[in-house]
Amino acid sequence: MRVSIGAGAQRWDGWISTQQDELDLLKPATFARFFGDKRADAFLCEHVWEHLTTEQGRAAARLVFKYLRAGGFLRVAVPDGHHPDPAYQALVAVNGPGPAADHQVVYTLETFAPIFEAAGFRVRPLEWWDAAGQFHRAGWNPDDAPIGRCSHLDDRNAAWRAGTGQLGFTSLILDVFRPEQF
Repeated sequence: MRVSIGAGAQRWDGWISTQQDELDLLKPATFARFFGDKRADAFLCEHVWEHLTTEQGRAAARLVFKYLRAGGFLRVAVPDGHHPDPAYQALVAVNGPGPAADHQVVYTLETFAPIFEAAGFRVRPLEWWDAAGQFHRAGWNPDDAPIGRCSHLDDRNAAWRAGTGQLGFTSLILDVFRPEQF
């Protein structure tokens, strides 16, 4: 079972799309009701964690860990606090415009990875900007768990992919794995 948390209008083949009323990262009872005795093989969560406080994010990581089978993974994406474009930063800022109006935190790799490590996950960064403004992308396949706002798929990055322009919109993306033995 592969489950997308907070999917909004996003639908991906092979993924069960859920909304907050079905799976609420702040309400363990919604997970208990949805899963019962079952566990997910994988979770996908794009641009949701930034709507939680840091403490809520830690609790959410523990909750996801509990409902993920051993050896399973969560692919999680949030706005990147090290993205060098001031327009991007204004768009994703805490209390920013539109969908960012309830952003609680803007993460960097250095602040986001520990949230999951503390819950028991092993963390593998997939896309991120460093403090010097350099973009990093590990080898990863969006077909395994698609993130729409990434260098691979976001239309705002088409010129960059063609080698004729700069990156537009990217996310800080992690794969976090529940160890086989825990």
